[in-house]
Amino acid sequence: MEKFKTCLYEDTRSMQFALDHKDTREYSLKRKCGVLTRSFDGRWKSRAYETMAKDEIAKYMSWKSTERIRAASFPAPEAAGKIMADNAFLINFLKRSGLQEWKLHFRAKHCRRALQNTHSQESQSSFDHYSITARLKLKNHPLEMEVSEGSSEGLKFNLDGLTRRISETAGYCRSCRRVVFKDPVPVVLQAGEGAILFHEILGHALEADYVFHGFSPFSLSDLNKTIIPAALTILTQDSRDPFFKGSAVDDEGETSPSPLLVENGVLRRFIADFHYQKLLGLRERGHARLEDFSHFPLPRMFAIYVQPGDYPAEEILASTPYGVFAREFGDGGLDFGAGRFFFNIRQSYLIEKGRLTAPLGSLTVSGKIREILNDIGMVGNDFKYDRGVSYCQKNGQVLHVRVGQPTIKINKLHVNGGTGA
Repeated sequence: MEKFKTCLYEDTRSMQFALDHKDTREYSLKRKCGVLTRSFDGRWKSRAYETMAKDEIAKYMSWKSTERIRAASFPAPEAAGKIMADNAFLINFLKRSGLQEWKLHFRAKHCRRALQNTHSQESQSSFDHYSITARLKLKNHPLEMEVSEGSSEGLKFNLDGLTRRISETAGYCRSCRRVVFKDPVPVVLQAGEGAILFHEILGHALEADYVFHGFSPFSLSDLNKTIIPAALTILTQDSRDPFFKGSAVDDEGETSPSPLLVENGVLRRFIADFHYQKLLGLRERGHARLEDFSHFPLPRMFAIYVQPGDYPAEEILASTPYGVFAREFGDGGLDFGAGRFFFNIRQSYLIEKGRLTAPLGSLTVSGKIREILNDIGMVGNDFKYDRGVSYCQKNGQVLHVRVGQPTIKINKLHVNGGTGA
């Protein structure tokens, strides 16, 4: 029996600043440090506690590894005045916009971890994330709208792009059309954020804990067999993407030997941590993730990247006589027992005769997991990353994730909702 031991030390610092249409301001700085120790010798033993005391941490980890974290360059806390000055263009735009209510949220998170385990003596990981979220309300419109952007580089954003998206979102809400779809219709997923649907219906289904417990529609017998159309290749890492550049190891100090999840429709590996790798007899692990040191790591995705295909986005749209174009995405869920999923589309447009015509409001798409995955019609050549604000919740733990894809058409999905429906 393979024994396993891991110690994780974490130092996380976070900043939040909010400003609204009444000029109400909220600013906070937080720091959280602690240690998680876990071992397996036939049964698991775990202990987590919050501490910044050097002598307490040294009981479980060599001070050498944690000293590197303390010596690491943490960015200086972003001051409220500087945030307002850097974003004056956006703030002035909102003041002139005529919106009934608006609120801006700025967030910065800097996480540093040192890890030791029986297989990798010492390793480090770091993750920086910055985001802006604008929450908006129109007069005589019941729903709150949201426009967000994130980055791993700094608390500076594309303000021209954000103001344009806010204007488009407000106009979209004012002119939504009610359409009832009695039968399944084609749904075209916009490049970039659209891959969150693959994260939900395929990525989670390939996580080793769900596979082991029989919840997933996939099993060990699917390994190295075709599970989705051959036009699809899906990776879990991308060296060109800076988003997880500081996360060379997972939260057990392990690396995944290959980014290839699905190759030309063929399943090549599952998403596993140490525990479920052993239970399933898998060759590889490297996908254990936790929200912070007070949680246990679970088999979790860092990222899902659907690789580009052959079709221009314009051709995909033109090939669709009637259907839905999904542009802004919300959250989703799985019913593994029934083999079904649902996903919320925040912004969608009607496709008629190969053109976008009317905005449709918020919709929900749904279907059977394996049926939908095998009903993907066209894969575009216009790959994009998401806007940096994709999140995932599993067993109460919320984590940043990254997704990317080209424009993709799913031939048939059940569509419900719409303005007034």
